[in-house]
Amino acid sequence: MNQAMGRAPVLGSALALVLVVSLAATGCTTVEGTWTSADPPSPSSSRSQTPDAEAPAEPAVRLDVTRHRGGPRAIAASTAPAADHGATLLSEGARTRLWWCGRKSGTKKARDVILHASARDLDGRFTTVRGTKRGAKPRTVLSGGKNGFDAAHTCDPSVIKVDGVYYLYYTGTTGKPGAGNAIGVAKSKNGLRWRRIGGGAPIVRPARPKRDGYGAGRPAVVHLDGWFYLLFTDSTASRGANAGQFLLRSRDPAFRKRVQSLGERGFHPVNGTGAARTRSLADAADADLMWVDLLDAFVVAHRSGTGTTLTFWDRGFSGHPYRRLTVRGVGRDGPGLVRAPAGHAPRSERDPCGTVPVDLVRAARGTPKRTGLRHVGVDVVGARGCATHADALRLLDGYAFPSPEHTMDLITDGELIRVERRSVATILASDGTLGRRPSLPDLNVAARLNSAAPVLRSRDGQTGLLLDDGRLWPLRTPALAKRIARRNESPMRTVGDIAWGAYPVASPLG
Repeated sequence: MNQAMGRAPVLGSALALVLVVSLAATGCTTVEGTWTSADPPSPSSSRSQTPDAEAPAEPAVRLDVTRHRGGPRAIAASTAPAADHGATLLSEGARTRLWWCGRKSGTKKARDVILHASARDLDGRFTTVRGTKRGAKPRTVLSGGKNGFDAAHTCDPSVIKVDGVYYLYYTGTTGKPGAGNAIGVAKSKNGLRWRRIGGGAPIVRPARPKRDGYGAGRPAVVHLDGWFYLLFTDSTASRGANAGQFLLRSRDPAFRKRVQSLGERGFHPVNGTGAARTRSLADAADADLMWVDLLDAFVVAHRSGTGTTLTFWDRGFSGHPYRRLTVRGVGRDGPGLVRAPAGHAPRSERDPCGTVPVDLVRAARGTPKRTGLRHVGVDVVGARGCATHADALRLLDGYAFPSPEHTMDLITDGELIRVERRSVATILASDGTLGRRPSLPDLNVAARLNSAAPVLRSRDGQTGLLLDDGRLWPLRTPALAKRIARRNESPMRTVGDIAWGAYPVASPLG
């Protein structure tokens, strides 16, 4: 966003030789982890870094990148494409939604606003309509408030979806000289019409508001185990050459209560979001954050001299379970990762037990067709998921794939259902698509959804499928029940309260 914005000193030559060999084999450890790319970090990316107090142990699993994708053509651009930057993306079913920062046209003063578009293919053209019309203008979904902290500019969106509600975290500023940036949040039912939370007041301000500099902004948010994790820049708290990345978490999406800050010894309760910022996760001006279920780890992505650096952190941000990787590709801003609605990594349909798809969008300048936002991506391979029953059932929740019986398997809430009809399995899959059968341990079939399995309806409108195990599997909506009945050729019948209550109840479907 623009700135409106003591041991003995001699141990012997043999030991010295061992140390040299050891250092050459393991590489150099910094606050961000161990560099394992073929390219060493550039001087600018390693400046002002200091060694860890305790270097993490050598990771047991070594990851690699393959299947590079993306290209030089812009996938999205506004009427002022040279100003486009700050992307955030959600993968929702068959479409990917994109929000980013651009310039509002038709005004005397240049103002940053937040735009929206979507597409079926990451390398296709993002538009505001469900089609392939090229050049369709993006939709402005959030602009400056009347008198608030964001009166002049709204930018750097980070969008997640939790329990059916979209939350948009963003950078705002008044545009007045000396006014530092701050972070706000808005919510929406559809990701298009937004309402500011807390009357439009910022949820994070700069640590030293009177200090010259960028301020606080460029948020990145993930929802995990009931916590909202907020990674952000604060140039006024940084001691190095770059801005630094700080982390807060709260169970409240507006960060008004139960706030914790990441310090040198992990998370600790603090009195509000203005607590002292003592630990930075990356020496970078901006970054994005994502949780990877397959790796049981967070990944922080930020730009480096050769592209985008991926640094992996365990749940408590106390160490690096995997070595750093690099996604090659030029860009003039930080990366916007393609994420599932809660800010988690999308599941690979090619190999859900061993591959993590990492796709990102960055701004780039060039010729008219290459100015705007560009996509690059890789598959991160080498993970060892689904090795146990528990891991397989956890990682594949909501996943539908071919069974050994030429039917379909659906994993839901820790159980496997064998579904006779492909079309029904597609409806019940979490993302509406069918994937390949992964390499799995033997899993017991909990129930079978055969053709014509009855759909039951209670007198108060609840619906469910009666499967061959004798349990009633609730369906989340009446509309879903009608679709299942039609596709599965299932009879629908209403039952009384006593009969309805007599069935053992399984997990909800859909």
